[in-house]
Amino acid sequence: MKFFLYADNLHPTQLKRRAPEHQFQMLATLPDHTIQFCRWSSQWRCGLASVVPSPGEKVWGAIFELTDEDVKLVDQFEEDVPPEAFRHVQVTVLNEAGEKILVTTHAATPIGKFKPKDHYLDWVIKGLKHWKFPEEIIEQWQAYRPKP
Repeated sequence: MKFFLYADNLHPTQLKRRAPEHQFQMLATLPDHTIQFCRWSSQWRCGLASVVPSPGEKVWGAIFELTDEDVKLVDQFEEDVPPEAFRHVQVTVLNEAGEKILVTTHAATPIGKFKPKDHYLDWVIKGLKHWKFPEEIIEQWQAYRPKP
């Protein structure tokens, strides 16, 4: 199954743990969406990123081929959030050539607005760097840091 992963799921350690059979396909963007921190993570002790509709904006992520077993592991979120917290959503993403690709992704059922913490953002950024995302995307994630 083609799956669009973003945020902390892009970190190579987490990806290997949650989707050991994953195969990287390509970087992609999800148009007309943005990142919001609308779920609480007991593991991270801060807000968890999710994609939410937002006209004119886009979320960067990557397309991976996941096995059925990988999807089951990814869906468990290591029991960090309740099973109904995230749902599968079919979305159309754009690859770097601008071609449309139908994929599945996770989107949270929002329960509020939470702030991310530095250690969570550091983890996400390490994943972005690993997959060689454009510098502007790394800067975008840096901008989510809590103001002192």
